[in-house]
Amino acid sequence: MKPMINRKLTVCFLFAGLLFFNKLAAQMLNLAKGKPVSVTPKISDNPGEHFVDGEDATLFYAYPTAPINRIEVDLQGTFNIDRILLRGFKGTDTLRIFTINVSEKKEVFVNVLPAKKLITFTPVTASKLVVEYKPKNNTVMGELEVFAHERQPVMVNQSGYNTGAVKRFTAPLAANGTPFVIAKADEDKMLFEGVIKNKIGDFTAFNPEGSSSYKIIVKGQDVGVSFPFTIAPYLIERVSYKPAIQFMIDDRCWYGNTNSFKPTVQDAGCPFLGIAWRDSHQFSFELQALINLYFSNPDAFSVDRMPIEGQYIGLRKRLPENTPEIVRLIYYAVDIYLRGKVNHTLLKEQLAYFLYAYPYLSEYIPREVYEEARDYVFAIWETADNNRWRWHDIEHSANLFQTYTIMGTGKGQFPPGHSIVPNLMLFEVAKREGRRDAIRYWDAAMKQTQWIVDNVDWKDPATTKGQRMNEYVTMQSLGYFLKQYPDKAPKKLLEKIRLWAEVAISRSDNMWDFRKYKEDKWVIPDIKSANDPTFNPNGSFNEPGNIAGFPVAALVAKQVLTDEKLNKRLEEIAVGQIDNVFGRNPAGRHYSYDACTDFEGADLGWFQEYEGGAGMLQTVRGVLDGSPKEDVYPYDSYGGDPGHTEGWVTFNTAWMEGIAYRNYDLTKLSVVGESKNKELLVQLAVPLNLNPLVQERAEIRVTKNGKDETTLVLEEEGTDALYFKKRLKLEELPYQIKKGDVLTFSYGLAHFSKEAAITID
Repeated sequence: MKPMINRKLTVCFLFAGLLFFNKLAAQMLNLAKGKPVSVTPKISDNPGEHFVDGEDATLFYAYPTAPINRIEVDLQGTFNIDRILLRGFKGTDTLRIFTINVSEKKEVFVNVLPAKKLITFTPVTASKLVVEYKPKNNTVMGELEVFAHERQPVMVNQSGYNTGAVKRFTAPLAANGTPFVIAKADEDKMLFEGVIKNKIGDFTAFNPEGSSSYKIIVKGQDVGVSFPFTIAPYLIERVSYKPAIQFMIDDRCWYGNTNSFKPTVQDAGCPFLGIAWRDSHQFSFELQALINLYFSNPDAFSVDRMPIEGQYIGLRKRLPENTPEIVRLIYYAVDIYLRGKVNHTLLKEQLAYFLYAYPYLSEYIPREVYEEARDYVFAIWETADNNRWRWHDIEHSANLFQTYTIMGTGKGQFPPGHSIVPNLMLFEVAKREGRRDAIRYWDAAMKQTQWIVDNVDWKDPATTKGQRMNEYVTMQSLGYFLKQYPDKAPKKLLEKIRLWAEVAISRSDNMWDFRKYKEDKWVIPDIKSANDPTFNPNGSFNEPGNIAGFPVAALVAKQVLTDEKLNKRLEEIAVGQIDNVFGRNPAGRHYSYDACTDFEGADLGWFQEYEGGAGMLQTVRGVLDGSPKEDVYPYDSYGGDPGHTEGWVTFNTAWMEGIAYRNYDLTKLSVVGESKNKELLVQLAVPLNLNPLVQERAEIRVTKNGKDETTLVLEEEGTDALYFKKRLKLEELPYQIKKGDVLTFSYGLAHFSKEAAITID
């Protein structure tokens, strides 16, 4: 299915009662939305209401034929305002903006609109706002947003928080010891109370049942109120799965109709720079991101939970009707890579993931696809790259048996250790296929891992956040080796992971729980050469993927470390980075420009989106457009320049990996036997509460003595719960059980499987 042609609506949810104090947080309310507006000249088919209706799909135009275009908005009250955002404004001529309070006028801006679209000024009292503009051509005015001065801002994850998990917010101007309370969004009754410490409020202990909307009230010298947010079982996963998959559907080359795919050695054939996804590059890691996300929580992506939305025209195999969308996307990538004869280092590695994963996909994808990929990948694993489809690349050999001693730049294109997991996976595939050269893949992984242990210095930020959105690949690789082969992994690998964790934690000691680039810099700096005339020594990059993918690295470390204090802090900062994506940041905005339509519960989207570009993402759902830059940290409410803003599939695949590792961290499986009744109690915690109104099911696997696999269905414990349970009588299993038999229960696939075993007595 093609993405929408019209621009999406951007109508943010506002709960009742926000107007009762205009001294409350500016982040709460666009004061201009839906207010009376008068325009000159008045044109019947160009109503001024389009300027303030909160919908990007309806546009207001300024006319060059008029002496001046004048738009006056009645705020219907008196407010102390200090910022104006002109979303989607396309003009290049001078604007004049002034406020009116009774009969007093005050000019707050006269200039060409800055690229950031955000205008800030010293707070001024206003009951009306006037915009004057004389364009040389017809000009799209977009949306006007007006915000009140925030005396006590309260930044939260706008969508909300998981029941039973870390819950923190930031009050950047609050003093230590300032009290805060939590109430339902539409009530004032106190349900929880705490105090601010180092600008942070922690309400992890507040775990109400079910799904409800809440607000935080900070009761300092000035009162501050947060956006409404939900607390619910697996809330963040619930609001993330669909936009993550929708992005991968919408951003594909040819929108899923691959009949137009005609690759050459020089050109991958995508109408907009890319291979299978637009603007994808070699280092977007789409295939393993899809595989890992699916393996971490397979039931979440079944067709009944997530109906098929995309089209898959021109692919060489037709998949069964019950094939989940995420598996269709996996096959789409494999088919394109094989038809295009990819031979770049990182693309070959993606196919290695597929070969390893195939037994778990064989229900849907024909074996001929596996066999073609197997024969192709093994044949080219050590061949030289023929310069087929390389851009923003680093010169290197495509021989994946070699040890790479180079690493990428802040572009994110060659993260250390990228070949470790693919070699370990091909080691297993080679054994499965009875190949005599299996040990070569093991040796390559071992040597590459050892090189990182011996040579990579985590204190150098170029090795961590400096790898931008693909830093997670390094830690993912190290953790995979240690987790899958604990007795054979290189010595000091565990210590290397611990050292990374300590550095990450030391750089996250701030009011946002935000992992900084280094002690004196928050955001990854300009990567251009100092000799480049456009180099900005104080500049910073757009880094949504680095932040959204950070949970992978943090939770990988948590999986293998045993220090409870260290692991608690790793969990806090892993959640903190996702909170940052969802609005707990100095800008107080979700990273997606279209957050209010694409992400459940979001209240304020990013300042702007990139028009055009190789990705052509304006109509794509689930885009992560931008992240706060250096000038707004630690908190500068007037430094809201979003800097360069541009979505990218590489940001979204990093985010998908972050979701996958959160899934694994949240999934817990237990089995307890009751010998008296010959009964077992099986309990599963997993992010499958995707519809809080329906009692849902989870399907787990059961084996006896490592074989004879069968499935077992667990019922959700109510309609909006954390656990899925079943009391199982042994005679319900499809095989005879005797004393000494070992029953193993598991959920998740391959390296994302969680298991619980019991020996029958």
